[in-house]
Formats: sequence, structure tokens, C-alpha cells
Amino acid sequence: MLKSRYSPVESLKIMGHAPNQVMGPNIELLLWNVFKCKKKGWLEDFKTLTCDKDLILLQEAILNSPFDIDFKKSLQHQWMMARSFKNVKTNIVTGVKTGSTVAAQQHYFSVSKYSEPVSQTKKMLLATLYPLPTLGQSLLVVNSHLINFVSFEKFRAHLDQVFHTLENHNGPILLAGDFNTWNGKRLRYFNQLAMSFSLEEVKMDRKPRLNHLFQHLDHIYFRGLEVVNAHVHTNIHSSDHYPISLSLHTLNPVAIK
Repeated sequence: MLKSRYSPVESLKIMGHAPNQVMGPNIELLLWNVFKCKKKGWLEDFKTLTCDKDLILLQEAILNSPFDIDFKKSLQHQWMMARSFKNVKTNIVTGVKTGSTVAAQQHYFSVSKYSEPVSQTKKMLLATLYPLPTLGQSLLVVNSHLINFVSFEKFRAHLDQVFHTLENHNGPILLAGDFNTWNGKRLRYFNQLAMSFSLEEVKMDRKPRLNHLFQHLDHIYFRGLEVVNAHVHTNIHSSDHYPISLSLHTLNPVAIK
């Protein structure tokens, strides 16, 4: 059996500084799988896309690279990275990373129960909680990268784990990430769970990609918020995923069950 070049490093890293006290009422969000920052021009695109964003949700983010300085010294965002695995040759750590203009009240991260084949790597979710302008209201944000190249049963186990983080939150929710929904069975199960939590999917004009089997892997689901505008940046080619920008507005508090 071949030895994997990856080793587990399941932990959380916090960087940067958040200048604001509450999230909203207007929220600008960016969702992007950054492909481990491998492609030329990534940093320039990243800076352009994130300069006006309140929330930034990245998958396949990295640590222990020359890009670290842009996160560690940030005065615009607090950055939390849930680290999943490390390349033992390069020392590069990979995981999901959430940036916010408001410091998180609480945070939680969890790694998938099962590993992906060959690489034997696991995938991560990161949940963060932010105060809203209405006293006592908080926004739960769950940034996820779902396990891939496994049976539906293992995929389902990881998705159940993601939705478990929503169970005790009665307020607004944003659930977003790369969910690897490249077949109908996976997507149907995802939508079934979303409906049970009263989540709606953000609708947007897409441009399918051949390397994603012409299926959409990146999704944003919400509850207790109003979607103002959504845009897929099909002109950005510094990743194998297109970035998605989303404008949201908080609603008056309602009892959400």
C-alpha cells in the first residue's frame, strides 16, 4: 500500500482583525473554492473580489505559504481557518477559511468521519456565529467542503454531519461551500435536508464546467435573510471554480423553526 503524502492536522487557526461590531443589515459575501491558490493571478483576483466583502468563504484555502501575510496582517477581516491536512513534502496546510468584518461570537469546526481514497484526506466544515443589528439575534454561517470520490453512504454521513451544526440555531443561517453535488442522488438528498431546515437555495445564472461534469458543485442556502443580488464571476479563471458574489439584507426578527 502506497503511503499518502498527506498527514492530518485537524485544528483551527485565527488571523487578522475584524473592525466592526455587528454583521448587517447589508451583507456582501464571496464564496470561492480557490484551488489551493495554484493558478497564476489568484492573489490579484482575490484582493479585487474581497475588498468590499463582509463575509468571505473559501474552500481549498492554504496556510504556510507566501500568501499568509495577507491574512495575518489584515485589518479588514478576521480570518478563521479549519485545517484538515498537510502536504508532508511542502508543509502546505489545506482546509476551509472564513473571513469576516465582525469577530465571531462562537466557532466550531469538524472533520469528516471518512477519508477520500488514494490521498486518505478528510474534509472540513467551519461554523461561525455573528451578532446582528437586532439585539439578541445572531447569524450562523457554515462554510463546508464535502467529501468526494466516495460512496453515497459516506457522502451522506458527511452531509448529515454538516446539517447537524444547524439543529440548535433558531435565527438566520447561511450554509455555503463546495458540496461536490456532481450527481442527482447527492443533490436530491442535499435539497431534502435543506427543506427540512427551511433553507432556500440562492438562485443564480451559471456557466457549467466540463471538469465538474457540467454539474454545479458550489451552493449557497439561506434562512431568515433577503437575497438582493447574486453574481457568478465567469470572467475569473484563477481557480477551477468560479467565484460567487452575493448581496444580502437582514430581516426583522421572526421566529424560525
